Formats: sequence, structure tokens, C-alpha cells
Amino acid sequence: MKTRYKWTISMKLWLALTLLILVVLGGLGVTITWLFGDFYLQQKLDSLRTEATEISTQLATVYSWSERLSLLETFKLTSGTQMVLLDSHGNILVISGSSLNTSQALQGRISGYLGGAGGGLIGGWSRNLQPSDFFTAEYLAQVLSGQTISIKALPINGSGQTMLLAAAPVGAKPVQGVVLLGSSPIPLQESIATFRRLILYASLIAVFLATAVSLFFARQVTRPLALMQRGATRMAKGDFLPIQGITSKDEIGELAEVLNCMGESLRNHMEWLSQERNLLQGIVESISDAVVMLSFEGVILYANDSAKGLWQENEVELLERKTQIVDFLQTMSQKLTQDENYATMTLGIQVLQVVMAPLAETEGIGGHVAVLRDVTASLRAEKARREFLASVTHELRTPLHLIQGYLEAIQDAVIPKHQQGEYIELVLDEAKRLARLVQNLQDINWLERGQNLQPVPIDMECFMSDLDQRFQGRAHELGLNLDVSKGSGELLADPDQLLQVFINLLDNAMSHTPCGKTVRVFQVEEPNEVRLAVQDEGEGIPKEALPYIFDRFFRVNKARSRKDGGMGLGLAIVRQIVEAHGGHVRVESDMGKGTTFWIVLPRMQSLD
Repeated sequence: MKTRYKWTISMKLWLALTLLILVVLGGLGVTITWLFGDFYLQQKLDSLRTEATEISTQLATVYSWSERLSLLETFKLTSGTQMVLLDSHGNILVISGSSLNTSQALQGRISGYLGGAGGGLIGGWSRNLQPSDFFTAEYLAQVLSGQTISIKALPINGSGQTMLLAAAPVGAKPVQGVVLLGSSPIPLQESIATFRRLILYASLIAVFLATAVSLFFARQVTRPLALMQRGATRMAKGDFLPIQGITSKDEIGELAEVLNCMGESLRNHMEWLSQERNLLQGIVESISDAVVMLSFEGVILYANDSAKGLWQENEVELLERKTQIVDFLQTMSQKLTQDENYATMTLGIQVLQVVMAPLAETEGIGGHVAVLRDVTASLRAEKARREFLASVTHELRTPLHLIQGYLEAIQDAVIPKHQQGEYIELVLDEAKRLARLVQNLQDINWLERGQNLQPVPIDMECFMSDLDQRFQGRAHELGLNLDVSKGSGELLADPDQLLQVFINLLDNAMSHTPCGKTVRVFQVEEPNEVRLAVQDEGEGIPKEALPYIFDRFFRVNKARSRKDGGMGLGLAIVRQIVEAHGGHVRVESDMGKGTTFWIVLPRMQSLD
């Protein structure tokens, strides 16, 4: 596609000035040459007329033709002029002066300069042309009537070179003869042609100089405009530097000052808008809740980091989750009213509380702003609290009812004396169960209140050997294999709390490992930390439950936990003890293959 040429204001002004100069100089040259040609032609005719009048006047003073002919010999005619003396009948009496066509050079001038002006080259004549060849009977009649004429005449045959004629009568009433003077216009036309060439050359030089001057003038005049245009372009792109290089005090200078003032105002306004935008963006980004701006067509216009976290995992967008959120927000926006702008949605295991408001624009509602708050933790905490109260109530009620029933039966002698010892053992087991429940609650409360630990250097070889001796008996009772590896090095920790960690982990591992399987405890050597693991070959933990396995009161299998007396507090206690030592705990599990709990503790870090 051909690029369209762009006409700048400088080129337009230069072209306008150039055309104006061409028109003025061209019209002036044509007018001058035309006036000059007519002026010299008329001047030549007037000169011939005057000369013919003078000759005729002198001839009229002489009454005999012989004297008149003698007098003619004394007259000196103007160069290039020929005289013919005619009688009253038009007969030629005398011819004197320069011949009009006597030389080859004159023929060439006639042919070269005046071929088109007078009807073409001279033709149809067997001799040189004379004034009488142009003097018709009509002209003769006018002169015989007493008139003096001066004309530009063609040959009588109607073709050929023109001639300038002047005729004056000799004598009066009656006219005795006619003095006829003739001159070729060729020298005059050559002079006019030379003058025209001079005018043309002068005009070309003047046009060239005027064009150069007008170009310089146009650039000087339009330079401030170009500077302002570039400055305005910069402002449109956000660069509000002032326009430099314009010092004139006229309207253009005032316009430049106005543009600079406007740029300064725009820069201040843009800085203010940027500050307000950064402030607003900082507020929105710092909000822990997810903020989503949705267009009326369902396109996400803006989302803060918390919102992106709902549909991104390791900076990879999960299209299904994003589509689910957008669809829910679109459906909610269609049902949105002033009184009902609240809804709850479930996204996997997350529960989101959504509040939506319309985004008002100048031409109506252009979209909606939604705030999504993750209430999963609070709902889970509330649910855990209710479950905790229900579980504690149940766990306290059951042993208390058993204790109360057995004691009442013993008191009322319902139970024979030989069986009372067995029932007393049952009452004691229930009492121990209550004591364990109370102790777990006390441990959690103790850890939550940030009670100081009592760290001492622990020999890991002795610690691992003690674990092996402590749990081998129970493993044998359950038909399990307990494999405790040999420890190495020292660890700065509270021995009682560290032992409680492994008691809870091994108790869970043995409870969930089938008969004949193996439970392992081993240590992995690291330079600055101790990595301990408790691994079982049980049924494993579901993947969706892994993030919540260390939450208080969380139980994967609630029915089994109640049967075994668990309250879902053991792993919560493990995490709090490990974190109190400056370490961390994590879990790995495959369904049907078993579970591994990793405990990572700093080797010799001092604890406050």
C-alpha cells in the first residue's frame, strides 16, 4: 500500500508564498512586455507620422515637381525607412531610402522572428517589397481627403510580412501628392524579444531568490509550531517536560507558555492520580480478603494477590477453579439487589463468603466489585469447638456414668464381693481415661501459654534406645514389628516434651498399623539439624486431610478415635512441642502404603 505523503504547515506556507510570487512576477512580466511592445510600436508609428508630415509640409512650399524632386534629395530619412512619393492618382513618382527586402539578412530576420505575426514568410513577389505594396486605394482616398494616417499594414495580396506606414498629403485643396513612409517592424520586434528575455531571466532569478527567502521565512515562522507539536506529542505520551526554544512575545510565544502551564498542571494532576492509585492499590493489595473487579460481560478487570491465590497454584492458573468463581460471580451479579448482596460459595474444601457491589460509571453499571473472604478456618474452628464440646461432654459423660453405675452397684451390694475387684479395675481404667483427657487439655493450655521449656543436651543414641525398650512390649502385644534405628550425636531439647512427641506419634502409628506390619523410627544425619522419622505401614491418610492433620480436634476417622479414646489432640500437641523447640513437623502419606511423620529440630540451638 502506497504511503500517503504528509504536507507539513512549513511546506504549505512555502508553496503558497512561492505560488504567490510566481503569479505576481509572471503577471507583471506579461503586462510589462505587452505594454512595452505596444508602446514602442505606437512610438514608431508616431515617429513615421511626424516625419511624413514634415516632409509633406516642406514639399508643399515648392510648387513645381522638379523643385520638389530636387528637394527630396536633400532629405535624410531615419535608418530603415523608405519613402515613396505618389501623385494624386497613386502613381509612383520617386522611391528613396532603404529597401525593405534588399538583403538576405533581412529575409532571415523576417523569416525567423515574424513568421507567425504577419501571415508567414513573404511570398508571391518577384521584387523587394516597397511601401506602395502595402498602400491600398482606401488608404489613398483617406490621404487625398486631407488626412494624415499611420498604420500597421499587410501586403496588398494579404500574405507576408507587415509594414509600418505613415502617409501625409502634399498640398491642400486639391492634394497634389502623397508622401508615403514605410519601415519594417522587425528591428522593433527584435528589441521587444530581447527585452522579454531579459524580463524572463530577471523573473527566474527573482523567483529563485524569493523561493529561497520564502522557504527560510516559512521554516522560521513554523519552527515554534513544530516545537509545540513535538511538545504536545510528548505530553500525550506522559512526558510533561516544558517546551524549550520559543522566545517570541507574540501569539505563538503566548501559546507556548499556555502549553507549558498545561503540561505542568497535567504533571501535577498525574502525580496526584498516581499517588492516589498507589495508595488505593496498596490498600487493596494489603487486604487479606480476595478482591475481584468483574465487567458486565464477565471479564475479570482486576484481582489482587489474594484473589489470584484462589485460582493459582505455584503461579500456574487453574482454569477450572477460575471458571467456577467467574460463573458464580456472574450468577450472583444477575440476582444482585440492594438488600441481597451477600452469598456463600464452596470451592473444593474452601468456603468463601462473597459480598458484591455494583461498579457505577457515567453511563450506568459497567461491572461489579466482589470481596471474597475465606471463612473455612473460622467455620472449621467453630465446628471444631462444637465437636470439642460434644466430644468432651461425651467422653466425660461415658466414664462418669460407668464410674457412677459401678460404684452404686457396689454400694447397693448388687455386685457379688468376689466380682467387686474386677469392677473396681474398670472404674480405675475409666478414671485414668479421664485423667489422660484432662492431662492433654492441660498440655495444650500449657504450650499455648508459651511456658518455658527446660532444654538439656540429649544423647540421641540413649534416647533412641530408650524408645525401643519403652515400646517393644506394646508392639509385641499388637503383633507388630518395631524397628528403632541407632541414634547419633546430641540434641538440645526438653527430654520430657521430646518423649511426649514420640509417645503420641508411636501410639498413633501402632494403632493404625495392621498385625504383622512394621513401625520404624529412624534418624537422618544433617550438619546443623536432627531429622527424625516415625514410619508405619498402615492404611494411610487421605490427601485432602493432610493440610489439617495437625489441627486441634481434627480426626480422620472419628468413629475409631472415639473407640480408642482419642480426642484429636495428640498431633496438635506434637506440632506445638516441635515448634516450641524451633523446629517443624511434616507428614507424607500414601493411601494403602502407610504414613511417615518427619520431625526436624536444630541440633544445638539454645532455647529461651
